[in-house]
Amino acid sequence: MAPETPRTDWNAAVYDRIGTPMRGWAQQVIDDLNLRGDETVLDAGCGSGSVTLDLLQKLPDGKIYAVDSSPDMTANLKKELAARGITNVVAITSSLTDFTLPEQVDVVFSNAVFHWVPDDDGLFGSLARATKPGGRLRAQCGGAGNIFRLREATHAVEKRAPYSEHLSGDSEFRKYRTVEEARAAMERNGWRDVRGNLFEVPVTFEDDDAAVLYLRTIILQHQAAALPDELSDRFLRDVVAETVERFGAPFSADYVRLNLWATRAR
Repeated sequence: MAPETPRTDWNAAVYDRIGTPMRGWAQQVIDDLNLRGDETVLDAGCGSGSVTLDLLQKLPDGKIYAVDSSPDMTANLKKELAARGITNVVAITSSLTDFTLPEQVDVVFSNAVFHWVPDDDGLFGSLARATKPGGRLRAQCGGAGNIFRLREATHAVEKRAPYSEHLSGDSEFRKYRTVEEARAAMERNGWRDVRGNLFEVPVTFEDDDAAVLYLRTIILQHQAAALPDELSDRFLRDVVAETVERFGAPFSADYVRLNLWATRAR
């Protein structure tokens, strides 16, 4: 199988502090699930666990398997679960293309994750195997056209000295699927009644420092990690400046999100 992503350690504490847009999108998906409260749910790509705990509020008699490939993220969640005495959430460190749960789940939930996993068959096949026949999937992730303007500005900066010595200029590994691409991949891997739509939801920053922290933690962490420490902050600030020069102020991450609904084939 293809690797889930190039390895970069996520900073769970910072992500939890600045991941407000993702948490807002997640709440919409959680509400749309209309959970009874006793289901067993897979949180596919749980991150720092803040959204997992939001999901748990809808499951007073249920259980969550929270899976993420980042050891820092799952360690953060485990620490929080222990502090709160929560026993019906199980945090698992594993790739979403190759994981095993103790039991099949009723529902797959995922927020802002699928675009990080370019391996269609590994992702959707693993999720299908983890789900009971007739079980549901509800997800939201980056879709076709996601951060297109920001990526253009980033590629332009990557080609400049001194960054070009350290960056290939072809660092985009995330897969932003169209509705049709996602549907075909899911149907091929055991999902039916697949529906989807795309929607635009830009995230704007008036403050450059906040924009740089956001880029470093959420969007351009691989580029930042590949650069020497003395160039990392400068690179991110140049990306912010290039984006504003090309597309106008204030700086904005031009998000396009993909909503997905599906049912596990019986």
